[in-house]
Amino acid sequence: MKKLFIGIDFAKEKFDAAIIEACGLKEFGNREYGMFTNDKKGYRQFFKWVKTNADKSVENEWLFCGEDTGSCSLGLSKWLYGKGLDIWIENAYSIKHSSGIQRVKSDKADSSMIAEYAWRHQDKAVLFEPLSESLSQLREVFLYRHKLVQQHIAMDVRKQDKEAAEPSKAISFIKRKSKHLMSEIDNAIKECDLMIDRIIESDAELKENYAIITSIKGVARQNGACLLIFTNNFRRFDLDARKIACYYGVAPFGKDSGTSIHSPAKTSHFANKLIKSLLGQAAHCAKKFNPEIREYYNRLIGRGKKPQVALNNVKNKLIRIIVALVRKKVYYDPKTYMFYNAKFTDVKKMLNS
Repeated sequence: MKKLFIGIDFAKEKFDAAIIEACGLKEFGNREYGMFTNDKKGYRQFFKWVKTNADKSVENEWLFCGEDTGSCSLGLSKWLYGKGLDIWIENAYSIKHSSGIQRVKSDKADSSMIAEYAWRHQDKAVLFEPLSESLSQLREVFLYRHKLVQQHIAMDVRKQDKEAAEPSKAISFIKRKSKHLMSEIDNAIKECDLMIDRIIESDAELKENYAIITSIKGVARQNGACLLIFTNNFRRFDLDARKIACYYGVAPFGKDSGTSIHSPAKTSHFANKLIKSLLGQAAHCAKKFNPEIREYYNRLIGRGKKPQVALNNVKNKLIRIIVALVRKKVYYDPKTYMFYNAKFTDVKKMLNS
C-alpha cells in the first residue's frame, strides 16, 4: 500500500510539487510544498526533498502523479522511472473533473489537487512506462512528418488563393517561392517516409507487427506506424479492440437517463483527432479495394445505414481485424474470408430452402 503521494504540476521551465502522507483514508501531518527547475539538477533536488519529507516510508511506498503535458512531463517521468520509482501520468481532464469544486487556481493548489487525486484513486493508477528507443524515434519522425504535411497544405492553399489574383511582381514572387517551398517539403516528407521504414526495419518486434497490420489492403505506412506508436506496440490497452476504438474516437456510446433522454449511440469527441483522421483515410481506401470491407460496407448501406455511420463501422471493423491478427500473430488472408463467406452463404441458403 502506498503511504506517500507526490503531486506534480508541470510547466516548461519549472514544476511545483506537493506531498501528502496518508494511510487508507486518513491523512497525517501537514502537506509539504516545493518548486523545482525542470532539468536534471531540479530532478535531483526534488528527489532529495521528497526523501527528506518521507519520514519512515520507503521508496516502494511512494506514488508520484502528474498531468500528461507532453514534453514538459516526459523528462522527470523518465528520470523517476530510471530510478525504479512509481509514477502515474494521468489525463488532465480526469484529474480536474474528479476533484470537486476548486475556487483557488495556482500552481501550488494544482500540485496539491494532483497529490490528493493520486491518494484517492491509487487503485486506478496506471504506472508510467516509457516508449522503447525505436518507438520513441518513430514517434518523433511520425509527428514531424505530420507537421510537414500541414505546412504543405497551408502553402498550397496560399498558392491557389493567388492564382485568381491580378498578375503583378509580388504575386509572381509569392507563387514562385510557394512552389519552391512545396517542392522542398515534398522531399522532406519522402525522407521522413524512408526514415520511418528504416526505424521499423531495425526493430524485430516492430517489424513483425507492422507487417501484420499492413497486410490488410487499405492500411499502409502511416496507419501502421500510428498504431505502433499510440498503442506502444500493442502493450497498451491490453489488446482490447474496444479500448483502442475508444482512444481513436470511433466507439459509439449511447445516452439513457430517466424517461426523456434516450439518444442513439454516437461517437464521442474525446479522441485523438490526428489518428482518427488517418483511420478514416484507411477506411475509405479499404471500402474501395478490400473485398471483405467493401462487402461489409455495402451490406450496411443496404440495411439503410447512413454513409458516415457505415464508414465508422468500417473503422471499428479494421481495428478489430488488426487486433485479432496481432494477437494470433498471423497475416491477413482474403482467401480465408472468401472461404468462410461461401460456407455462410451455403448455410443461409439451406436454412431458407
